[in-house]
Amino acid sequence: MVDPKDELSPIVIASQWATRIMAVAGEMVLPGLLGLWVDTRLGTRVVFMLIGFGLGSTLAVWHLVKMTSQPRGEQRPPIPDEKRGKRGP
Repeated sequence: MVDPKDELSPIVIASQWATRIMAVAGEMVLPGLLGLWVDTRLGTRVVFMLIGFGLGSTLAVWHLVKMTSQPRGEQRPPIPDEKRGKRGP
């Protein structure tokens, strides 16, 4: 059986990764910008901006780890001994 992921063209795979990278970048930047907007509204210095960038960076790192780790359901099954060329007892 052919894996559907093997049939994707390199352009499709590149665009998928580009979309993922832009999503992670947005997760890092947008909370900080929202915090800057709150700071200007409340008249505070950079308190909410720092909180926003801290939370956004934490969220982005968590998302990167989750995205790059292999899901348990998609792990390949072990190759049987017959296909490896080894014979069992």
